[in-house]
Amino acid sequence: MTSPGSSRPRSLDDTVTSLQGPGELVAAVPVLLGFHPERSLVLIAVHGPRLRSVGLTLRADLPPPGADPTAVSDVAAVAAGHLVEAAPPGPLGAAVVVVDPGGPARADVVDAVLAALAAAGVDAGTCVWAESTAAGARWGCFPPCGCAGTVPDPSSTPLAARAVAAGTVVRSSREELRRSVGPADVDRLRRRGLLLDRELDERARARDLAACLRTLDSALVAAADGRLQVDDELVLDMAVALQVPAVRDRALRECVGERAAAAEQLWAALARETPGPEAAEPAALLAVAALGRGDGALARIALERAQDAWPGHHLGAALDAALADGFGPDQVRAWLADAPW
Repeated sequence: MTSPGSSRPRSLDDTVTSLQGPGELVAAVPVLLGFHPERSLVLIAVHGPRLRSVGLTLRADLPPPGADPTAVSDVAAVAAGHLVEAAPPGPLGAAVVVVDPGGPARADVVDAVLAALAAAGVDAGTCVWAESTAAGARWGCFPPCGCAGTVPDPSSTPLAARAVAAGTVVRSSREELRRSVGPADVDRLRRRGLLLDRELDERARARDLAACLRTLDSALVAAADGRLQVDDELVLDMAVALQVPAVRDRALRECVGERAAAAEQLWAALARETPGPEAAEPAALLAVAALGRGDGALARIALERAQDAWPGHHLGAALDAALADGFGPDQVRAWLADAPW
């Protein structure tokens, strides 16, 4: 059982009322999460005037059928708590989606969630189950509603169109999302680990700030031009450069600047191609870039990579705590704008 993962959409206000019923709500889930979930409890916060704005979206693994009721209640309580903690001031509601082939049989989960939400002062609107979030999957509302249907093509919904325009990428599964950030070829990383052990300290002693900044800029230009190649030399040069505070500061600013897309591509490639513990730096930067455009799912996966590469990595740990508190695009930009560079 995992803690709830989250995603906060950017520039997707007023999408709740544009969704035509529970089917489109289910189709919206992968857009809000960034991937198609399996066997998941999903809570979607709605807030603001007439509860028209989509807020934090939370996903947690479903407890197995027949699980201890206490375990079910614990998942529900944690999810409801995160929802409330991250909510802005004002009215707050929630939609509940259970994604599971056993769908209607998971009324135990819905009952626990409704109780936890009520205890937190949150009114639940739609409560729906679905076999999956793929087009054509069956869905149905939990009692007393009883509506049923099939999931429309997620790409055909207004929410999906707005999300694509905002740069959102939807993966087929959470595992695909993890692979996009996870370690690359094991033998290659082992060889690079030996290379870093042999040369990193010597290069670090001889490093030059201007040269390190040129390395970063050159890599960003290559990423923007579609010619980025992450070879041994770039991995070593960037590992050295990101040890320099002034270079890390520049790298953080690039996460939400005009070259944010190129920066995100560079950090993702380096997170895959750099061995630990050095992989933690680009992985944490990837989390910042992902949060800057509202992709909480990718940010969480990137932070898992950072902590796997370097347990206790300072920036990674701080971002993980911030994400759990609902840290989103506005907070990232405010943080970087206020930083004493």
